[in-house]
Amino acid sequence: MALIAPVSRTTIFTRDAERALGFYRDLLGLEVWIDNVIPNPGASDILGQHCDSMRIIILRAADTAIGNIGLAEVHGANPPLENPPPATKVRFGESCLVIRTDHLKALLPKLEAAGVHIISPPTKLVLPVPEDVWEMFLRDPDGTMINLSHHGAW
Repeated sequence: MALIAPVSRTTIFTRDAERALGFYRDLLGLEVWIDNVIPNPGASDILGQHCDSMRIIILRAADTAIGNIGLAEVHGANPPLENPPPATKVRFGESCLVIRTDHLKALLPKLEAAGVHIISPPTKLVLPVPEDVWEMFLRDPDGTMINLSHHGAW
């Protein structure tokens, strides 16, 4: 028996919440459900280090409390958060956010026009499932790996 419930949200720490919203809301079409600033002492307590505040944005694709994407923008972290350059290739230990879509064909030119870093183009996979599966990998503005997964006819 599982001791936890399904994953409710994956939160991405972002350098720039507005830029991340441009990707997740404007390109992928997710809806902003919550947009709130957490002041201190709560922000520092949950972060585990001092900061002035933390903006939390929760996006969703449907009216559900599971499977959502969170964005966290930390203000005034002391010491500053690490800011490594985004990876271009897949790395061991890296997480990947898998997002299902029925609109991969329509999304592709929008992603390309927006200059999104595409790791791999849509590729048809051979899997033991009855429908066709097309997947592609890309990176969001902060370098988080995203897998867009299309099930059904291309």
